[in-house]
Amino acid sequence: MKRLLSLLITIAVLGVGIILSTVLYLMAKSEFEQQLENQANNVHHQVQQRFRIFDELLANDEKEIQEHARRTLLRLSDIVLNKDFNSKDWTSSRLQQLSKAHHVDAIYIVDPSTTVVATNFTPDLNFKLGTISDTFNNYLKGLYGSGRLEVDRINVSSKTGLIKIYAYYAPVGSDYILEVSYDVKNYLSRNRSSRYVDFMFGDFFTEMTKTNPLLEKVDIYLVNNYAAFPFLNSTKAIDNKDLPEIPERGVKTIEQSKNIIHHYSRADFNRSNLHSAEYLAIRSTFNLAPMNYLMHKFLGISLIVVVLVLGLAFFLVAFLFDRWILRRIFRIITALERSADGDYRDQLQSDRMDELGLISQHINSMNSRISARDEQLQEARLNLEQRVEARTLDLQQEVEARKKAEEQLILLAETDPLTGVLNRRAFAERAETELERAQRYKRPLAVIILDLDLFKQINDRFGHLCGDRVLVEFANLIKPCLRAIDSLSRHGGEEFLILLPETDELEASQLAERLRKRISECEMYSDKGSFKVTASFGVATWQGDEEDIQATIHRADQALYRAKHSGRNRVVTYCPKSCSLTLEE
Repeated sequence: MKRLLSLLITIAVLGVGIILSTVLYLMAKSEFEQQLENQANNVHHQVQQRFRIFDELLANDEKEIQEHARRTLLRLSDIVLNKDFNSKDWTSSRLQQLSKAHHVDAIYIVDPSTTVVATNFTPDLNFKLGTISDTFNNYLKGLYGSGRLEVDRINVSSKTGLIKIYAYYAPVGSDYILEVSYDVKNYLSRNRSSRYVDFMFGDFFTEMTKTNPLLEKVDIYLVNNYAAFPFLNSTKAIDNKDLPEIPERGVKTIEQSKNIIHHYSRADFNRSNLHSAEYLAIRSTFNLAPMNYLMHKFLGISLIVVVLVLGLAFFLVAFLFDRWILRRIFRIITALERSADGDYRDQLQSDRMDELGLISQHINSMNSRISARDEQLQEARLNLEQRVEARTLDLQQEVEARKKAEEQLILLAETDPLTGVLNRRAFAERAETELERAQRYKRPLAVIILDLDLFKQINDRFGHLCGDRVLVEFANLIKPCLRAIDSLSRHGGEEFLILLPETDELEASQLAERLRKRISECEMYSDKGSFKVTASFGVATWQGDEEDIQATIHRADQALYRAKHSGRNRVVTYCPKSCSLTLEE
């Protein structure tokens, strides 16, 4: 029953969770797509507005270029398109010198077929300008021999993609058009700051990408019969075959990949004199990777919530079913088992007046009647158990007290009562054990004997209590420097012994020097002021043929004697020659 109920609830919760997650995901996706469309429309609207502002900001600079172009074209017309004009006479190098002299970037001579027959910009040589667009072709056809001098607005070169201004002059009676061009950025850089130029042709249009995390790039193109040429940056031109058909109004959406979406729209030129482009195209590129990540994360969180709800449902079913039914059944079974074993003290709770409650009441009544008969027997048994428990506790306390006393006696028998280090008896036992190990495994064994210098003066000056504290502090300074296998003992008075297993003469001397330095650097305190103490050290090693440690201690004592008579506060390692001379002296 419990499994069936759990299965039904699981299926129901899982179905509702999946449906709810799907609905929420679709709603979020629809809302996101709507917001993305609104953002795209807003971006394109802002770019169009900024393009109009851009046009107004550069109007004065364009007027200056136009005035220069008009004067230059008239002067160049007198030089080039004279009665002896022959396009073959005007080579690229000759036109280049002429362009430098008149401060223009390029000079073009265009014949009646709109073909460039002479220019210092060689990529455009023999290029037929009329193929750029039908509008531009008609414009050029109507210009020949008209005597008009016209300056175009800011445009993009079909060959280089550079932002330029073109000016045209068709003298009366001439079959040719004289054309000059200006690189707008270079021209402005000579009159404006580089930061102004970079801002006007870059950040002024693209700063929207900094405030919109999904907007990756904004591009503006001039579209003609050849391609869509970038107006502001170094983006590659787009072939006409790759350019989608952009509606006159609104925004067209093209999905390049799963995460990259392009939005295209047209913009108003607001330039009556521009003929070399069909229209202005705006492309905004949105990178949906962060949003797709959030959407998948949202879906994952939804699934996790479903799992949590499912787990909660399992918990509720198990808890409620177990609490209301199973626990009561198990309590009844337990009470019956205890009654069968002779335990009638259980009283079942019967707060619910249902079938299980009635059964519980009958079991309680039966247990009460049987329990009354065994009450005296239970009391007698309880009193007996209490007496046994009390006696057992007394025995345990007595055993623990004896064990602590024995441990205390062992500690008192092995340690020096003042310093807490080993006494001479414990040191001898430890030395015997280590000596046997050294003999068995042929390992080195060393002994250091150390003595506080002028300790009697400390007692005389500061008192014996201070002297005892110095001994305790002296032992505490040594202990941290020793290994677990080393043994420190008080040999007598202010003299201490250190047993060093697995230690040769050099290692023992080095340890003694470290101890000497540590002791000499430590400052002691008393009621009469602070003072420092020093110690002298004698080092000796066990010879492999010796049966006990006493000979080694004796040699270390000779080395200590040598240290004392050599000025104290030093380490002397036993040397037969030097130590024997000291004794004789």
